[in-house]
Amino acid sequence: MTGDALWWLVTVLAVVCAVLAVMLLRKPRPAQAEADHRASGTDAVPSPPGAAKPAAVSPGAGSLANVLAPQPAAAAPQRNPVAALVAPPAVKPPTTLVVTRARRYELRDGAPEPVLMLERAAESVWEHAPVANCTPMQRDTLAAALAHATLLAPSAAPQEAELFSLKLRAGAALALARGEIAAAPGGMLRAQPAQSLDATRAAPLAAIVLALRCAPVYLGGLRSRVSSIQAEAAVLLKRPTPVDDRFKALLQDLTRYLREVEENHAGVIRKPVFVARVADFCVQAEAQWRAAIDTASALRHRLQSQLGHEDFDLRAASDWKALWLEYETRRRLARCTARMLACWHGLRLALGEAAPAASAVLRGAMETLRIAVEADAAMGRALQARALGLAAPLEKDAAQAALRELLQTAQAIDAGFAGEPELQLLLRLDALGRVADVRGPLAAD
Repeated sequence: MTGDALWWLVTVLAVVCAVLAVMLLRKPRPAQAEADHRASGTDAVPSPPGAAKPAAVSPGAGSLANVLAPQPAAAAPQRNPVAALVAPPAVKPPTTLVVTRARRYELRDGAPEPVLMLERAAESVWEHAPVANCTPMQRDTLAAALAHATLLAPSAAPQEAELFSLKLRAGAALALARGEIAAAPGGMLRAQPAQSLDATRAAPLAAIVLALRCAPVYLGGLRSRVSSIQAEAAVLLKRPTPVDDRFKALLQDLTRYLREVEENHAGVIRKPVFVARVADFCVQAEAQWRAAIDTASALRHRLQSQLGHEDFDLRAASDWKALWLEYETRRRLARCTARMLACWHGLRLALGEAAPAASAVLRGAMETLRIAVEADAAMGRALQARALGLAAPLEKDAAQAALRELLQTAQAIDAGFAGEPELQLLLRLDALGRVADVRGPLAAD
């Protein structure tokens, strides 16, 4: 190689080395490149599938551009964004509604006065009220009907116990118990305040109040009277005659219906069919009594006519004695039938049926019984005058007992049904809202 060629080779290599050194010094660092990229605001956008790829740039062309083209100035350092402090919205406190507690709850229909009213009771009224014999089932029914009673406004004088008074409007207890008020036109029951009382529970509630009221008034001595009739008619019940069988059947029905009323008075008083059946038995008992009294009167007239004959000798006396025994049996049957008639009407009255015509029937039975007692006493005096050794027992005690029962039942019917006045039932509730004690019902004067 000649000296000129060697010199040119060295010169070219020197130029190439100088260019490479400048390129290395001008090449940006990775962190600086990323900052420049952010400053330019452009991001690499991936090309969609199927789009034409950009033309590749050769390394030589890129290096020459970096050397000859002016380089951009370094971008300003990025600062982290600062979140603005925004005040939270003002919280509005919830609105508090102050509702005045009611002092009494009412069930109303179209009448000016409420059908049923519940309010707090005073200690003085509670202390003077009689204790009521309430069954556990009746207590549960009362507690369910008075579920909101404890929400009533407290009384002016502070009380240790939760005492409440339940009042039924005069003349409305029986109709409410049988659903007659709700079924009447315009008789839709409305609670005031709304939902304070359940109108669907008003009927059993009124029936319980009636049962507690009528049981001691009407059913207290009725069971003992029926037992007394059975004891007096024990001999008659063993006789297999058709008349005695009919009397026996009516007495058995009286015992069965009385037991059902005693066990479920609040339930049967709401059943018009049951009440109508008792009224039908009253009619049958009256027919039985009239038949018995007619038979006894016919025998008594025969005894009186035989005793009035002049030729009343020993043979006639023997026949008279046999006829007297038959009369004595029929007289007892008539007396027991009259007592049974009074018991049937007493049971009907306990179910709310006070028939004025029944009082006249019972007073007629009393008059018939008095006439029989006077006629028997007259026959006794005639036998003593004849001195034939015959006797005519009057049975005054049994007759007087029958007269008292007839009179009591007639007076009770005349006084009217005991459930007609305004009735007030007093209750004491425990901490769980259960009925702990019941007193009353008290009837308004």
